[in-house]
Amino acid sequence: MERTPNIFELSIPVLALDVVIFTIYQGALCAVSVVGSNIVAKGKSVLPGGVVTNGESLEEAFDRILLQTTGLKGIYKEQLYTFGNPGRDSRGHVVSVVYYALVDYLSLASQIDISRILTTPIHMISTDTFAYDHAEIITYAKKRLEWKLEYTNVAQNILHESFTLTALQSIYEVIFERVLDKRNFRKKILALGLIQETGETDKSSSRRPARLYSFVDTELKMLEKREITM
Repeated sequence: MERTPNIFELSIPVLALDVVIFTIYQGALCAVSVVGSNIVAKGKSVLPGGVVTNGESLEEAFDRILLQTTGLKGIYKEQLYTFGNPGRDSRGHVVSVVYYALVDYLSLASQIDISRILTTPIHMISTDTFAYDHAEIITYAKKRLEWKLEYTNVAQNILHESFTLTALQSIYEVIFERVLDKRNFRKKILALGLIQETGETDKSSSRRPARLYSFVDTELKMLEKREITM
């Protein structure tokens, strides 16, 4: 019986798909990863990913790979970049189409078995702990996320459905890694018309209940100018 050749033995590049999943956990922006199992990545962290199969669209591959590797489904995603350096995987030439995704940590915890994944704070990610070029990919994805925060309502994908202005400002501060002026932030974010009051208040604190807000649009909305950051 003839042996089926390993995909890395073929004289053509392998098409893969990897996903950078961002969430905020314990006050830090984190990337979701899994433990590598092959000879190259064993013992290191890797992005959820896999090989795109013959006849499969990228959308289908994303859904399948995400579900198989993390148990997640139905989260916000956006294609990031295609990484194709021939030396990025020592087993062979692997071209990876990379997506980045955002998920609120409570939604993450409610959908999957948290023991299946790792949530690593961005500042702890390095080439020593991540296999392949995945540490560099995460750095690139974080920069894209920062750009998106400046001119879209993408933050809604990493927040609860309703939130306080303090919680919203905290998201921006965590991702941009700097403190924002409270008065200026609130004035600007309200003037943009991205959020609206829900008519309810947050009663989880012993302090005076804060107003709760939600995003006006559930779909991604682009602003004419980069006006959110201060």
